[in-house]
Amino acid sequence: MPGLAPQPSTPVNFDMPAGACDCHSHIFGPPDRFPMVAKRLYTPPPALPEELAAMHQFCHFERVVVVTPSIYGSDNHATYYGMAAFPGVARGVAVIDENTPEKELEKLRAGGVRGIRLGFAMASVTDPGPAQKDWQGYQGS
Repeated sequence: MPGLAPQPSTPVNFDMPAGACDCHSHIFGPPDRFPMVAKRLYTPPPALPEELAAMHQFCHFERVVVVTPSIYGSDNHATYYGMAAFPGVARGVAVIDENTPEKELEKLRAGGVRGIRLGFAMASVTDPGPAQKDWQGYQGS
């Protein structure tokens, strides 16, 4: 289908280990439900949970880690949406910023998020110094 995420075409011709995990997937869209931030580095086509599920079936993945992409800033709703499509087998990596309250961190943990993505490159910053400073601030939380 035009405008949708590309799907693999080369069959997996080896046995995947039990519990194989796609350890970095993004959900993009639907755009009317999950608006992208204005200051983004790219605009991807939709990549919906059902497309990810089809790719996982094709590649024989049993688990998934859904990662909040930079196009959403620190809004993790698309990640929650993607994780909900894979009950019991999905975990998440969220993006937080200096305005993320402690209560949101608790919600992320309860919702299956097990990692935080530091997005210093998302703002076209190539010096890791600011991210390091931010991270040191989060460690105290």
